[in-house]
Amino acid sequence: MCDNNSRRGITARRLRAKLRKNKESFADEFEFRMFVIICFKNEAKQRAVFEVEKVYPLMTNDCELKLMEKANKDEHHVQSSVELLSRDIVQLHARKWQSKRRDVIGCSDNIDFMVWPRKDINTIECHLFSRWRHETSSSFRPLSCFTLHHAELEAKLEVYEDPCKASGCIITNSQQTMFLFLSHHILDASRGLVSMFRMHSLCVYLPQSELMNWSRGTMEEIMDPLLANI
Repeated sequence: MCDNNSRRGITARRLRAKLRKNKESFADEFEFRMFVIICFKNEAKQRAVFEVEKVYPLMTNDCELKLMEKANKDEHHVQSSVELLSRDIVQLHARKWQSKRRDVIGCSDNIDFMVWPRKDINTIECHLFSRWRHETSSSFRPLSCFTLHHAELEAKLEVYEDPCKASGCIITNSQQTMFLFLSHHILDASRGLVSMFRMHSLCVYLPQSELMNWSRGTMEEIMDPLLANI
């Protein structure tokens, strides 16, 4: 009998074969949900929790096709090509979100959150969940959690504090798996230039080989405690 890893590998190979014919992305076989949690240094301050309206996966199969073509021509060893496939990245983009605060009633809006010059942010977390696209009655399962710490945020933004140096920037965590896209604004120009940066979108990177590496539990089991008392 096949173990779970073997069955997962067989499923992935069958899907990739079908996707190559249809010119589709492997990530298109999944439905994603994403939550952004902003935690503050003052633990007494309530965390800010947002749910992304829609997660936009972006991935091409060019890397996979080229590697396997070379492997079949003995230009690459097949095993080494399989290992390189793990570096074929899925980009998951978020553009709109909605606050999960119970006292905030409204629809989704463009991501807009000031991250500088405030220095009270401890971490910005991105919780990603997914399920097979055709399994609409199944629960979403945890896929990954990405974190950007305040030290990473502050150290990189201090470089851009001079308003003349940038119109915007991209901040990433040390693992380069989470990216914040920031817009740059100038305040109080008449009294001396003051920089302000606001997050307007974000993106997380995930190797396509991890698209089926779900953790234990469900989205509700993980998020319900985090949403309590919000």
